[in-house]
Amino acid sequence: MKNLELKELGVQEMNTTEMTNVNGGLLGLSLDLSPLLSQVNKTLSETFAFIGAQLGVIVKAVQNL
Repeated sequence: MKNLELKELGVQEMNTTEMTNVNGGLLGLSLDLSPLLSQVNKTLSETFAFIGAQLGVIVKAVQNL
């Protein structure tokens, strides 16, 4: 029902891609966050790998006591 009412008022639906392409995107800015998110993902992966390796060293040291 709401969809029909909106169409009568001339409102058109847009998907996410269309919304980011209209007027430069959110608040008139066109931001590509993929490089930032990629770097954050890489940093987190390396951090957790380091923590895992350190925990392995600690567990082996405790087992040798």
